[in-house]
Amino acid sequence: MQKTNQARRFLSEQRALAMLADVGTKFLTVDFLKVNGEPRTVNGLLHPTSKMVGSERGIAQGIAMRARGQVPIWEVKTEGWKSFYANRVHGIRAKGLKVETIGAA
Repeated sequence: MQKTNQARRFLSEQRALAMLADVGTKFLTVDFLKVNGEPRTVNGLLHPTSKMVGSERGIAQGIAMRARGQVPIWEVKTEGWKSFYANRVHGIRAKGLKVETIGAA
């Protein structure tokens, strides 16, 4: 029986943020639910220094995103920035490690 999105449990926000901090500048895959409930998988980098914008506007935007619990990620496939909420993450894969939580159906 396939699990539904509603049955899926999320990593705690603190656990997800700690795991993302451990990944650092390495390539990773994050599975999460968008705000509209749509599942999404993003492959990318959290801190690609070659893609960062250092303007005052960019810095202010980053501060506002962190305050909302959003995590920016550079998606390699689209070569653009995406973001996700740390409290909606249900899987992180990096450095050969896969961590995922799935609730009972």
